Amino acid sequence: MAEGILLKPADRLQEAAMPVWEKILVHPYIKELKDGTLPIETFRFYVQQDWLYLQEFTRAAALIAGRCPEPDLMKFMLAWVEPLVSMEYHFHKKHAAQLDLDFESIDWEMNEANWAYTRHMLSAAHAGSTIEALAALLPCPCVYAFVGKKLVEGPRSPNPMYADWIDFYAPGPEGFRPRIVALEGIYNRLAATADQATLARCEQNYLISSRYEWWFWDTAYRKRTWPV
Repeated sequence: MAEGILLKPADRLQEAAMPVWEKILVHPYIKELKDGTLPIETFRFYVQQDWLYLQEFTRAAALIAGRCPEPDLMKFMLAWVEPLVSMEYHFHKKHAAQLDLDFESIDWEMNEANWAYTRHMLSAAHAGSTIEALAALLPCPCVYAFVGKKLVEGPRSPNPMYADWIDFYAPGPEGFRPRIVALEGIYNRLAATADQATLARCEQNYLISSRYEWWFWDTAYRKRTWPV
């Protein structure tokens, strides 16, 4: 951080989580995705898990909307989560046939990292304040934008599907990045009136979700399910 620049609350969360994000960036799953050597079966396993994750992410966002005491925030959250309900234009649906996946007939289950991560988000959405729940939700889109921004630099992945994944999540003037900015803006607004104890819980939620992001990719890379 440059001296004299006051970070916004959402930026302070990212600064606290950056050591975790840097470890995500050098994980072999991410490196092999970029250079095109990641086995397709590994990527397929990841997409299976991510599809199940996104259903619970959507539920968590909807729960936050339902519990917002402010009508304008409720409307914002409902509008923000609506595109995730059908997933019509999502990367996963676009490549479902190529990966031989039928998202209308799920025959796989969550692995351990996926279950733990989604229960963390849902717990925050059920039991925490709006700002605490947002702090648990934010790392998912923010980490993906961070990874996409880094991976889109330099040569494209030689695997067209992996290159498309990178393009999908790379922040740009349309689509993904403005949605993150809008969500962070809500967090910043709520943080302006939050006490220090609440902000400390927010940072803890954000860090835990960031760590789960690393674990999610790690278990996907190992194609790890439940050990027993």
